[in-house]
Amino acid sequence: MFHLAPPSDDRVLALVRARAHRPFTYRDVGLTRTPLSAAPAGFVLDRYGTELGRGYEVFERACAALANLENYPPSFTRVVRTPGELAPGSLFATVARHLGFASVHPCRVIYVEREPSRFAFGFGTLPGHAESGEESFSVTLDGDAVRYDVQAFSRPHGVLARLGAPVARSYQLRFQRETQERMRDLAR
Repeated sequence: MFHLAPPSDDRVLALVRARAHRPFTYRDVGLTRTPLSAAPAGFVLDRYGTELGRGYEVFERACAALANLENYPPSFTRVVRTPGELAPGSLFATVARHLGFASVHPCRVIYVEREPSRFAFGFGTLPGHAESGEESFSVTLDGDAVRYDVQAFSRPHGVLARLGAPVARSYQLRFQRETQERMRDLAR
């Protein structure tokens, strides 16, 4: 959903809530729960991650940041979410600023995993999102090392998204760089 100016949080929440019970825009729901070696046919797979630091305090800070969706880079995105703890069924949208306009991307959380040495969640795209697919974020504590990892499969959804696919891909690559930087900063 494209807008000439970034919409208010209230407007974004209304857009997301209107899609609360709509089906995801792809079939393989929940596929990111396990590591992927390939994307479903017609989708692009992205997997990347970074070490955030060492120790349990770093792990706790990173988990708290991820649970609050603070991993999104504020340089070009804003996250608007429904109230409450992150849980399956939680709704949120990213509002991206690019090329002089804003776009709203509705999502619904599919799963949340909380373990002593791992926190992860996955979400899927809803109608109105420029992409179709699923993404997962995780923070893990392995020995003393803390990692942030992301995996996603996606493809453009709709005519405008297909026409703008090269631009969208450049923003996905920018997101990859900036989310890792952001999580390193938040975990310190």
